[in-house]
Amino acid sequence: MSENTLQKPEIIKAINAFSQNNFKEAESICLEVLSREDDSDANHIVGCIRMGQRKFEESISYINKSLESNPDSIGPLISLGCALSSKKDYMESIKVFKQVTKLKDDLSQVHFYLGEAYRQTLQQEKALTSFKRCLEITPDHIGCQLMVGITYEDLKKFNQAIDFYKACISTYPDYMEPHINLGMCYLLTGNYSDGWDEYEWRLKLPAEVYEIKFKKPSWVGQDLSGKTLLIVTEQSVGEILLFIRFAKQLAMDGAKIIIMTQGELTNILESQKWINKVISYKDEIPDCDFYTYLLSIPKVLEWNPKMDTQSHPYLEIPKDKYEKNTNDKRNIGYLLEPDINSSSAKHIVLPDKDISNLVMDKNYNFINLQEIHDIEILAGVIQNLDLVICIESDLAYLAGSLNIPTYLILSAVPKHLWDLNYKDSTPWFPSLELFRQETTNDWSDVLNSIKERIKNV
Repeated sequence: MSENTLQKPEIIKAINAFSQNNFKEAESICLEVLSREDDSDANHIVGCIRMGQRKFEESISYINKSLESNPDSIGPLISLGCALSSKKDYMESIKVFKQVTKLKDDLSQVHFYLGEAYRQTLQQEKALTSFKRCLEITPDHIGCQLMVGITYEDLKKFNQAIDFYKACISTYPDYMEPHINLGMCYLLTGNYSDGWDEYEWRLKLPAEVYEIKFKKPSWVGQDLSGKTLLIVTEQSVGEILLFIRFAKQLAMDGAKIIIMTQGELTNILESQKWINKVISYKDEIPDCDFYTYLLSIPKVLEWNPKMDTQSHPYLEIPKDKYEKNTNDKRNIGYLLEPDINSSSAKHIVLPDKDISNLVMDKNYNFINLQEIHDIEILAGVIQNLDLVICIESDLAYLAGSLNIPTYLILSAVPKHLWDLNYKDSTPWFPSLELFRQETTNDWSDVLNSIKERIKNV
């Protein structure tokens, strides 16, 4: 804030209200000031309030007004960069944060913001430089230590990533994020024992599913013959589809299985003969002998790819006839556009022209599965196809659980479940053939390989 405007009693009052999270009062005072005169601090405060309300366009407008009288005012510039990043306009936020660093280079948080904007635009090397500058200024910036680890993973420098995650844990042993990220990095690189152990830290995340109170003991390997085990599903639809195989394994070994779940998989799970009962998170907890979270089962079983305990398909879902199928050509379903709400969407954007080039081949009957939103219908449809082609998505796990031939497209550094030690296959699903991106942003080799491979369908 400028010295002149700080002398205004109204602005001082608004700043105090804002600092105490009394945003309504702060906004009222600032809008009253702005009704009489243009004021840099009032515009800045309202802009910050609008940012908190996720009204990013208004926020940017107010902050820009604040900067009109002094374009090099560091406080409003930082707020502008944050508003642009919140709006996901990362390229513009990079310009603003770089302007701030030229004015004042020793603000660690600005370097952190700049690094994250670089990372979001897949400029990992620049992100790493900014994050390391942040740590030079503030060595114990735990969030930045974590982001350095994540960025090293993006760059396929997994040993360095692991070292930074461990450094975070050494500094703050109870900080859950580096434990979780370390676990995922271990799993991605084939260290299942340590991976399952560290991934258990997810149970400390502030999610409703992890706050359920159980009266019975947790299952940690006790004999389940004739016992009832309550299994709580978690994470995404895809992960439920992947890990539900372990619940079936326990059922085949003599356990009575109750599944606690929520959402679109309920009907599919209810139709599985080996599941005794399906309940929701809101239901009263039924009588059982033990409980466990679904993704904790492989840790208890000490599962790794060398264990030959799986059978496929492990789900049974009725087939549905599909009017778009044809008898005179191979029927190939595809899903090649990411969910824009997915955190990994930016890593797997295939060029439209390359998608069109692939699916316009008249020798095959290509069916766009993106149009089917009901997972039960989708399960029925894909069982009548000759092949599924998809990016990392719930569809990939669904197809794998049903043992459907599938070409799966993965980014250079995929989700932690796709062990990098397996180049074109996966121990999870024998029906999946993997096509891994070699270089970030370059999909030409992957799509050319698929186009050539389809000839064998």
